[in-house]
Amino acid sequence: MAHRRLAHASLTAAILALAATPASAQQAAPASTQPAVPAGTAVTPLDAVTTTATRTPAVSGDVAAPVTVVGREEIERRDARSVVDLIRDIPGIESSGAPRTTALQPIIRGLGDERIVLRTDGARNNFNAGHRGRTFVDPDLLRQVEVLRGPASTLYGSGALGGAISLRTIEVEDILQPGAAFGGTLGAGWQSQGSGPRGSLALGARAGDFSLLGAVAGFTNNNFTDGADNTIPYTGDNATSLLGKLSWNPGHHRFQLSALRFRDDHQIPISANTATTTGITDRDTVSENLSFRWSYDDPALPLFNPQVVLYRTHVDLTEQRLTGTRVRDRTELTTVGIDAQNTSRFGLGPTRHALTFGTELYRDEQEGTANGVPRQQFPSAQQSITAFFVQDEIGLGAFTLTPGVRLDRFEQESPDGRNDRNSERASPRISLAWQVTPWLQPYVSYAEGFRAPSLTELYVGGQHFPGNSFVPNPNLRPEVSRNKEVGANLRFSDVLQGGDRLRIRVAAFRNDIDDFIEQTVLRTTTVSANVAEARIEGVEAEAQYDAGLWYAGIGAAALKGDNRVTDQPLASIPAHRVTLSAGYRFLEHGVVVGGRITATAEQDRAPNVAGVAQQTSGYGLLDLHAAWTPNFAPNVRLSLAIDNVFDQAYRRANWNSDPSPPFYDVGRNIRGALRVSF
Repeated sequence: MAHRRLAHASLTAAILALAATPASAQQAAPASTQPAVPAGTAVTPLDAVTTTATRTPAVSGDVAAPVTVVGREEIERRDARSVVDLIRDIPGIESSGAPRTTALQPIIRGLGDERIVLRTDGARNNFNAGHRGRTFVDPDLLRQVEVLRGPASTLYGSGALGGAISLRTIEVEDILQPGAAFGGTLGAGWQSQGSGPRGSLALGARAGDFSLLGAVAGFTNNNFTDGADNTIPYTGDNATSLLGKLSWNPGHHRFQLSALRFRDDHQIPISANTATTTGITDRDTVSENLSFRWSYDDPALPLFNPQVVLYRTHVDLTEQRLTGTRVRDRTELTTVGIDAQNTSRFGLGPTRHALTFGTELYRDEQEGTANGVPRQQFPSAQQSITAFFVQDEIGLGAFTLTPGVRLDRFEQESPDGRNDRNSERASPRISLAWQVTPWLQPYVSYAEGFRAPSLTELYVGGQHFPGNSFVPNPNLRPEVSRNKEVGANLRFSDVLQGGDRLRIRVAAFRNDIDDFIEQTVLRTTTVSANVAEARIEGVEAEAQYDAGLWYAGIGAAALKGDNRVTDQPLASIPAHRVTLSAGYRFLEHGVVVGGRITATAEQDRAPNVAGVAQQTSGYGLLDLHAAWTPNFAPNVRLSLAIDNVFDQAYRRANWNSDPSPPFYDVGRNIRGALRVSF
């Protein structure tokens, strides 16, 4: 215990020392640095500003990386109850397992769990414990979600094997009217699935350089039903999120203190994001995120644009078994860290540079107990990570070359201190984009990603199930991926009428993964080992058109994944899918109507598990939505939506088993919402 306190104190001292240096962390860029879209023209989601793809502000449709942005307008329209529901339509994205809202986990290009880096307002969320979920925030408190597909370890370190997801919570600017000193929004909604109400309240105030925001959002529902009118067991929720922000913006500085808390109290299986209906617990999930952010942006000082985030995230799951032995499990992970960077913009001969460099330090401490004593299945262990990264966006005429590299050093501490280990990993990336014409930008890229073995994989022990025990493997090697990608961004204006916009992105990739960590269940033991070489390859396409009065979009992806040792298909690879969306704005009445069609192919390339085929059938879904903002009351918004209009009974491709009794994904859902700004 003394050793842990000393390590914590050392990290805290390092954070305080680094906070005084001109470095920075990932956060929303100041408005003055964000590329602008010309006023009076239609825009598309590919025109949104992202800071995830390069750690510098850029229009998402212009970067040499497959990044998709879901903005505030889309978040409000979707009225989703989980982050995964917001991003599920993005090409190459799928969600894991049964539709238990807060247990859903994202899968990017066939990789999920700890193979995706998840950040909220720049703070890492490293929690991952046996199918229990990771995205603990009500979407109503989000202003933007950014999804970067493909290895991203050059910018975000371990875990970014499949990609990175950045969540940005709402700001005072999203609440207050221009020039207003005080205001807020009040929302209420209901859905037919689970007879579930929801509500939200956000208040904001500003005086001089100071602003204050407070918000609460939550929902409750009973069990869902599927398209075959079966009850989907243990899908009830009672979730609440709280958000508070205090900001001070003197001159070119921006200081912000932020606190986010999520809680969900529900009955749910231990392996909640699978189709299981056994191992039921009364679970209390609490997630807390506390962060302090500072940035400085002065156009007169192009060499000095620092951003810093100091943060602490804590996830605490308490589970009381409702069947079998009355065991009370507690699963905790605390992450304390700093992410700091600086971007210097300058010219050197004929070249233009945006040089970003920085450091990230964080420490994970996990602890698992059963009835108050250590639980070997989630061993008490710690790890400290020190990382340094550098990236240079080099412009030369019509070409942009972006090389970068990151060095991570891991110090992992076992429960008994006998299997402590140190490791290092360098993650390079390079991309080249060519602006051939004002409307065509092809690019090529090579990126490496890695995932260090988790503390649980290294040090797990105890019983897996009766007659079978976990065996720790402290000699696991990091997983390493090498991704080759070629793509193109296309931008058109005035295509069918003046002021309209068409944005297109296409990409093809091949991701080779070495030392893939697999968990193997033998007769009496379960062990993780580096046994597989995997390859995932595919093509993705996005197109979005907006003409002001009407808009349309298409997203498509076709992926293939193989275990190159056994020559068998990989699990968790999404089926081929095409999504079509369109809408019309009746501007004179303040009405918007639209719909979405999702066509998903049969997934016949799936492994057998315990002799049971995992193939899934193809299916099609139709969703409709409408919203009304009355001209006589522009501060009021009414919305109505119908998901899965034809009550289709379907299963996503990664449905890992047939439960007994069987059930499918969520059936028809009618949703209504009212939002008032004041």
